[in-house]
Formats: sequence, structure tokens, C-alpha cells
Amino acid sequence: MIGDRIKEIRLQKRYSITRLAEKAQISKSYLSQIEKGSNSNPSLQMLHKIAASLGTSVDYLIDETNEHTEAEATSYVTEEWMELLNKAIDQGMTKEDFIEFYQYLSFKKNLQAVKDSKQ
Repeated sequence: MIGDRIKEIRLQKRYSITRLAEKAQISKSYLSQIEKGSNSNPSLQMLHKIAASLGTSVDYLIDETNEHTEAEATSYVTEEWMELLNKAIDQGMTKEDFIEFYQYLSFKKNLQAVKDSKQ
């Protein structure tokens, strides 16, 4: 299922398995195992890398009820953003870390807005 989705999008984008593996910074053999179904339980970190490289979400790769919204994703997510995200994931940043950081920044901006409004 996951492998089928990955292969479907990869072929739609006209990526070779080598190109996708390089883009996602994973081994070609690991990606091949996922696509063939011999590795049906890849790590979340690997799925993030693959999904990001394909311009889709992990949710889409694992949930057959989600529709592919590549057009929406690519309008907001540039190659530069993808590189930053991949670097963060490579350094061990989790989804929970990202959410916590986002909440911290939101709090900080709101605090600054309150300070500015009092001046």
C-alpha cells in the first residue's frame, strides 16, 4: 500500500528510483524494498523524507482516504523549505519538536504584539 503510493507518485513525477532515493537522502535499496512491499513498515523519519521529496504528505502515503493535494503543497512549500525540513529531520527533529517550536514562536509574536499595542 505505502510502496504502491510512493511508486505511483514517483512515476507521475517521472523520477527514477535512483533520483528519488538521492532527493530523499535514503538508499536506493531501502526505497526499492518499500516500493516492492518487502519493507511494509518504514520508519516515520524515512516516510517524512520520501513524502517531502515527492511534494506530498506522510498522511497521503499511509491513508488511502486522503486525496493527493500536490498543487496546494507546492504553492507553499519551496525547494528551500524542503531542504530546511530535511536538515531538521536529519538532525533528529520530530513532528512534536516542530509543533512545540511553532507554539513558542506564536507565543513570542503574540507577546510582542501586546507590548506594541501598549506603546
